[in-house]
Amino acid sequence: MKKLAEKCDYLIVGSGAAGAIVAARLSENPNVRVVLLEAGGKNNSPLLRVPGLGFAAANHPKYNWGFEAEPSPTMGNRKLMWLQGRVLGGSSSINGMIYTRGHSREYDIWRQMGCEGWGSNDVLPYFKRLESFEGSSNSELGKKGPVRIRKANPDLEICDAFLQAARDEGYPILNDMNSDMAEGFGFYDINAGKGRRMSTATSYLEPISKRPNLMIIMHAQVLKVLIQNNVAKGVELFREGKFEKLYADKEVILSAGAIKTPQLLMLSGIGPENELEKFGIKVKLDSPKVGKTLQNHVCYRPQYLCSAPVSSSKHLQPWNAFKAGVRYVFNRSGPLAETYAVAGGFLKTDKTLEVPDAQVVLLSALGPTKTGGAGYRIRDLLPDEHGFGLTVYQGSPRSRGSVTLRSSDPFDQPLINSGYFSDPHDMEVLKTAVTKMRELMKQPAIACFIKKELTPGDDIKDEQSLEKEIRQNGATAYHQCGSCAMGPEDDAVLNEKLQVRGIEKLRVADASVMPRIPNAALHAPSMMIGEKAAALIKGELI
Repeated sequence: MKKLAEKCDYLIVGSGAAGAIVAARLSENPNVRVVLLEAGGKNNSPLLRVPGLGFAAANHPKYNWGFEAEPSPTMGNRKLMWLQGRVLGGSSSINGMIYTRGHSREYDIWRQMGCEGWGSNDVLPYFKRLESFEGSSNSELGKKGPVRIRKANPDLEICDAFLQAARDEGYPILNDMNSDMAEGFGFYDINAGKGRRMSTATSYLEPISKRPNLMIIMHAQVLKVLIQNNVAKGVELFREGKFEKLYADKEVILSAGAIKTPQLLMLSGIGPENELEKFGIKVKLDSPKVGKTLQNHVCYRPQYLCSAPVSSSKHLQPWNAFKAGVRYVFNRSGPLAETYAVAGGFLKTDKTLEVPDAQVVLLSALGPTKTGGAGYRIRDLLPDEHGFGLTVYQGSPRSRGSVTLRSSDPFDQPLINSGYFSDPHDMEVLKTAVTKMRELMKQPAIACFIKKELTPGDDIKDEQSLEKEIRQNGATAYHQCGSCAMGPEDDAVLNEKLQVRGIEKLRVADASVMPRIPNAALHAPSMMIGEKAAALIKGELI
């Protein structure tokens, strides 16, 4: 057990995609004391390090908060699980390892929304600072950053067939999925360099583990920020069965994610006044938008049964599994060096759009029969038959949800209202995208491997029945963001420097700061936010 110092200069709450980066960058100055607090434990399990086991990491209850949203009236009143990492590296230690920045236009929209300094040209240097792309000659991609990134190489017939079908359907096949494509499909870039998951814990924290001015404290759950006279002084936390306080001379930085960060702000007295008073929380600052602009990618997952052993399920056969293990141990290559989400693409549901509004990810095996929960078993995640799935995202949703308090107890999960389809436009986009992908599945290149469409199923033929199916079986993409959005308005939670408006020495650096969700996996944008947040704090913008 590490002895916790009473004071530090910078105190970071959460070691995820952004928080680990902020801690690493701030501690580059040997004259400052940095403390990083993480509610979870070490990321030393093979599930968190071997890319091919990532499907099990994402669903393991030990490594995520396992948030459950409130029943959604537009989704059959179902309670959907919202995963978020609770381990060193946060969600970067359990995600699908897809590395997509998103179209540059996404960030120009942020700037047009009033977030000065967050346009595409402004954020590009911070993407490049974190990246180390293998085998790419694109000058717009970073080559010397801590995170090793490479193109997926699954060597599976179903992946090649999918891309051929996309080509035959008229979509461009892209060599670079991080280019500014109008539409296109290809193999994703993945943060799995040298056969290892490149979480922020692995890429940023491990190389500096002996840095004397950085203290990383795990199994430390922060309960609230300590605020005096509208100045953040430190935090109250719980670890090893004890309540403790830790103070920061310079700043407290919340990097607890799009669910925990607004909850912590509200528990600290920063949030909608009427909601805080309802739970007897002393109001430090009436900030009405805390938790009110939650965004996520709603999705639907068609699944197909295969007529031949062309999916990644073939690696489960004893001899193939043995060979895969040998290849990984000796060469860090083969199936265990790849993730389960390897190919996909971006598409427009309306050809007049400037940028794509939908995304598709090919999953190289059938989805699990059971996920998470107390009865978790890896065996339940393994398919019994050959097949594959697609995750079709509404990439630019207009709907907004919320994160609010369930009670004043910091150990209670907050109330999550997804807001899915509160704007009817989102359903139209998702239906169109799913229909386009079902049509693509009729192309001979992939149709020859399809034995049966499991979902939606052959009986789902018209638009009305497809909408009903999406409401009954649609899902969340675990891309929650925007719940403490920055903006130029006086009532925005944060300013463009990520500082909490009305509170000194308190900043937020995680996906919750996004004013508008990009059509991309949010791992890369969240790391970019971490890099830029550190530069803002240090006064070293590039």
